[in-house]
Amino acid sequence: MKDLKNFIAKCEAEAVSDKNIDLSDIPEITNFAKGHFRNLKPIKKSITFRIDLDNLMWLKENCSKGYQTKLNEVLRWARMNDCPIVKS
Repeated sequence: MKDLKNFIAKCEAEAVSDKNIDLSDIPEITNFAKGHFRNLKPIKKSITFRIDLDNLMWLKENCSKGYQTKLNEVLRWARMNDCPIVKS
């Protein structure tokens, strides 16, 4: 444990300070409207709904495991790309 503390202290002593790090080549992110962070875990809600059998079979054929996740991704894509919802 003492070796680890010494190692950490040595690394911190030799580290470049934050103010000396050049960030000029990193673009600033200003538009988060259409972004979806890969590691963001949105709150999920369990629901029940009816789906046409042909659509369910298509999802299951193309994603035998995780078809519910794929359906969620399709809905997210549609929302993020401003796909219209036809009201009946």
